[in-house]
Amino acid sequence: MLAEETLIPLEPNAFRALTASKKFNETSNKLLDLAYSEDGNGLLVSAEDVILVYDLHDGSKSKPVECKKYGVDRLEYLTSETCVHSDTKTGTEVRLLNITKKSYIKYFFGHTEKIIAIRSNPKSRERFISSSFDRSIRMFDSRTFENYGFIHTAHPALIAFDPEGLLFATATRSETIRLFDVRSFDLGPFQVFRLQKTDNDEWTNIEFSSCGKFILVSTKGEVIKWVDAFTGVVVHEFRGHKNPNRIDLRATVSSGSGYVMVGSADRNIYVYSTENASLVCKLPTPYVEPSHVVSFNPKQFLLTSLGRDVILWAPNEEYNNEH
Repeated sequence: MLAEETLIPLEPNAFRALTASKKFNETSNKLLDLAYSEDGNGLLVSAEDVILVYDLHDGSKSKPVECKKYGVDRLEYLTSETCVHSDTKTGTEVRLLNITKKSYIKYFFGHTEKIIAIRSNPKSRERFISSSFDRSIRMFDSRTFENYGFIHTAHPALIAFDPEGLLFATATRSETIRLFDVRSFDLGPFQVFRLQKTDNDEWTNIEFSSCGKFILVSTKGEVIKWVDAFTGVVVHEFRGHKNPNRIDLRATVSSGSGYVMVGSADRNIYVYSTENASLVCKLPTPYVEPSHVVSFNPKQFLLTSLGRDVILWAPNEEYNNEH
């Protein structure tokens, strides 16, 4: 795959040229979550009782990791050889897995209800945080197996690290965003934003833009919010994609922070410009179900979508030849 920063300019035509270059249909299980490795060459997908493993350097699939005993739900890459995931049996434990050896190294306990999300610190990936319906956020270090931090939240929280790993955000009640300094999280949030509600859409995911200036808020409705990370002001609301069944949609933002992508019930992936919230293009998908998860690779010009299949999107040959 091509390194985005040096070979593919982030322009509208590059996104219009995206095509489903690889399609994988290895399981009939529901595809739940995905994670990229730090270098962007590895991709993991959780699918109820198996972890699907892909090498994005050449777009090939590796032997999957069977998780029949415990199941797998939320997951996150740590190092090139390890990941952490929650299980589907209890939903409360985080398991540290050696991907290459297909063996567990450690279990992390503490949560008492289902885990909502797991996020690793982008500048210290062995450290990660998890949030749960037990209204807590726990912080772990996979090198020392230490549970080094705990935050009680009044409501279940979505979580995200900023690109520099210096702060993390929580989102609760689909209206409040709190920012915490990683070094002094025990002192509470240093900033709290309560967004002006214009709808009743439930938030499903938050993600910082690569520039760190914005927070992308995904919802169960037909709107995505583009929030100023310094002021809490909703700069844009992206509208046009369809979600009549109100499923959990996870949108994504490109490197460079210029474009947002989200799945839609009309069998397309919508690409919006963050400059003016306009629709750049629609990418037709080869399955009926909406792409409930889309994620832009932070190191390559590559988009991954989860629907019925795992699809890797890359610019078509004509575009590559011209650029």
